[in-house]
Amino acid sequence: MRKIILIVFLFCFTQFCQGQTRPDEVIVSYTAYNKPLKLVLKDLAKISKVSLIYSESRLPSDEIVSINAKNEKLGSILNVVLDDFGVSYKIVGNQLVIVRVESKNIKGESRIYGYIRDKVSGEFLIGANIFLHDKSGGTITNDNGFFSFPVKKQEHRIHFSYLGYRSEIRDIFALKDTFVNISLHPDGLLNEIVIMDDLLEEEHEQTASQQNMHIDKIRSSNHLGGEADLFRYMATQPGVSAAAEGIGGLNVRGGSADQNLVLLDGVPVYNIGHAMGIFSVFSANAIKNVSFYKGGIPSRYAGRLSSVIDVHTKDGNINKLSGDATLSTIAFKGTLEGPVFKDKGSFLVSYRRTFIDVWIKEFTKFQNKGKDRIGSDNYFFSDMNTKLNFRLSSKTRLLLQTLHSNDDFSSFSMAGDGNLKDDSANDLNWGNHLYSLRLHSQVGKALFSKTTLYNTSYKFESFRNKQFDALSSGDTISLLDASLHESEINEYGMKQEFDWLISSKHTIKAGFNYQNRTFRPRATTLSERDIDPNAQKIDAALLKKLNEKPNITGNEVNVFAEDLIVLGEGVNVNLGLNYSFMQANNNKNYSALQPRIALLADGDHLHFKLGASRMVQYMHLLTNNGLGFPSDVWLPVSDIIAPQKSWIFNTSFGYRYNSGLRFGMEVYFKTMEEISTNKEGIGLDIGQGTDWESEVPVGDGYAYGLESYVEKVLGKTLFSLNYTYSISDRRFADLNNGQKFPFGLNRDHSLKFSLTYRLSQFSEFLLNWSYMSGNYYSQPINATIEINGKPVVIFPLKNNATFPQFHRLDVGFSFYNVYKWGRAKFFLGLYNAYNRNNPFYTELVRNKETDGKFEFRQLSLLPVLPTLSYSISF
Repeated sequence: MRKIILIVFLFCFTQFCQGQTRPDEVIVSYTAYNKPLKLVLKDLAKISKVSLIYSESRLPSDEIVSINAKNEKLGSILNVVLDDFGVSYKIVGNQLVIVRVESKNIKGESRIYGYIRDKVSGEFLIGANIFLHDKSGGTITNDNGFFSFPVKKQEHRIHFSYLGYRSEIRDIFALKDTFVNISLHPDGLLNEIVIMDDLLEEEHEQTASQQNMHIDKIRSSNHLGGEADLFRYMATQPGVSAAAEGIGGLNVRGGSADQNLVLLDGVPVYNIGHAMGIFSVFSANAIKNVSFYKGGIPSRYAGRLSSVIDVHTKDGNINKLSGDATLSTIAFKGTLEGPVFKDKGSFLVSYRRTFIDVWIKEFTKFQNKGKDRIGSDNYFFSDMNTKLNFRLSSKTRLLLQTLHSNDDFSSFSMAGDGNLKDDSANDLNWGNHLYSLRLHSQVGKALFSKTTLYNTSYKFESFRNKQFDALSSGDTISLLDASLHESEINEYGMKQEFDWLISSKHTIKAGFNYQNRTFRPRATTLSERDIDPNAQKIDAALLKKLNEKPNITGNEVNVFAEDLIVLGEGVNVNLGLNYSFMQANNNKNYSALQPRIALLADGDHLHFKLGASRMVQYMHLLTNNGLGFPSDVWLPVSDIIAPQKSWIFNTSFGYRYNSGLRFGMEVYFKTMEEISTNKEGIGLDIGQGTDWESEVPVGDGYAYGLESYVEKVLGKTLFSLNYTYSISDRRFADLNNGQKFPFGLNRDHSLKFSLTYRLSQFSEFLLNWSYMSGNYYSQPINATIEINGKPVVIFPLKNNATFPQFHRLDVGFSFYNVYKWGRAKFFLGLYNAYNRNNPFYTELVRNKETDGKFEFRQLSLLPVLPTLSYSISF
């Protein structure tokens, strides 16, 4: 009996001991391929029924793991999985706790790389900051939200931040190259302006030459007609000016609008203005990020003389269906975005259209009736942006994008009695069409590739007809002034770019792009000497028959390389070189080397910048500035018309106080060669078979100036003030007796003030006031001469007069609300609050009360206007 009891006891004891098997000795079978580490640990815990305890903040939980194990001990599997990440496990009771291993004796470097996204939409964040806690190293994300930088093989506390988002801190043990995915949460109610600590943070985000236009500030700025707009926000920046009310586009540091390179996700857009430049073709709801360069321009940008405006649009919400809609006093716009397949793709559609054409025709008809005239005006614009984003793999994306914009303006009026007839008509339309296919690939842990194929086109047509008949002493005097201006540009291109984050000291960007362009310009003028205006109808179709458009092609190639070199803490220099080659019409070839440099020294409070850029532009724009309705004609270089060239030099300093005060100053100098302009009063006929190229005036110019700014955060209020002094002169051998003259769209003095006051958590008050000295125009004398049988107005000097000074006050209130279904914003304001009659342009007319003599009529465009809009987002 005792033996039986002993045997039973020994058997039960053996079974009890077996039941107390160490938790890491549990036998499991498990297979995973490219699976995040945190999911692998969860799977192993579930299969083995052993608790695995770890902190996600101290573990690279998004790192990808692949393993295939059959009938292996859990501990053996964990050793394989965790060894590369500098972690191991300890047994605590029946649980396994993941812990860090000691790193004192580990030498060498590893690399931390990954992506930073918007946590709500999944959008990649461009220019987000990544830096070590001791500020000994760091970097920023590229255009695809990708970052990579080397660190010592040890545990690091890393900060991730982006303006308008909540910062995040991660403790990462980088025993080997470590991949991390970071998702930052948007901070704010409805994209309202960020005016407190982020004001100082933004300055640290800028490189030596890049100025970030934060989209929240664009959306919350004062609106014309309730429309938040990129152009109007940029016009408030130092060194940027425009003609009255924005007409004619943006002029940067004494340059003309055609000297600005505007890119939409890397693809050129030739005319980015609605309403002749009052609004941009980019809907603010579709914009993700805007980078602005006006000095120290990186070598990856080429083709223009003055500046770069690099616009990146949203890729679409990959997590859920979302959108927004805005109804304003002049337009409706809406954006819809969402996933195509779960975690595999997304789409975005943004559309905008004015509805002022519904009432403007009747309103102008009433206005003309009050002036004893018959006629009306009509105008509308629209734009549509679409994008498809496909994630082919965790490292590769394919993006398809389109942009379509259109403007259409028409005007006619008639007046007269038995002795006088005065008729006029204007038709103006233009538009852009863009198609692009982009492939973004993470080639390695430090190399990123972007390949782009695209087609972008632009078409402009302006027809103007003025007919004047007067009965004098029984004879009829007929005068006709008709003109047609057209531009067509069709461009096919291919771009290849590489970002190589080679080390903590060097970031290299290199690549090439190829562009094939076709130009079809035409300019035709007609007077009563050419045709009897009473014998047939004068319209655009007639002028097109008189002059055929030439078909001019050209091929441009650019090869570039640049290196962002970190010289020390807060000190870096971007050295670059761009080589361009242009095959123009008639087998004429041009080439140019364009060196670039941009230096930044940024301390805790003081920063210093220095830049120099050589720029070349293989096209010209002829436009009339100030006298008459705008008419633009793009022209390519040829064997007669050489490329435009410039040197840009700039230096600046800035200072930041912890009390929320920031101020700075910048000076610049620019030389320009082979630039073109129009001859005043003489219509240039451009067409097939005409010797128009030899008639285009070509000369030189220079510009210099000073820009200063001060910003102060005081409680709930942000004050901003900037002043620009700008001189820009031109010299042409065949114009103005060979003497220099001021550039027509330059403004010598510019002062801009803005105030934002946070009334409450859900409302704010906005105020903007701007003052600018009048821009220049050519004022003719009251006489005519005949050239080739045509009456021509006499202009004694080029740009010999100035418009009156420009100043305007805008005020507005923004109110925000948050609902269960989404968010809402209501904006109410006054544009041109004290009803300043700022000049738009000067028109040369004949006065019927003085027997048809010339007089100059100054026209103003926008009086005081109430502006309101209501926006919702979900």
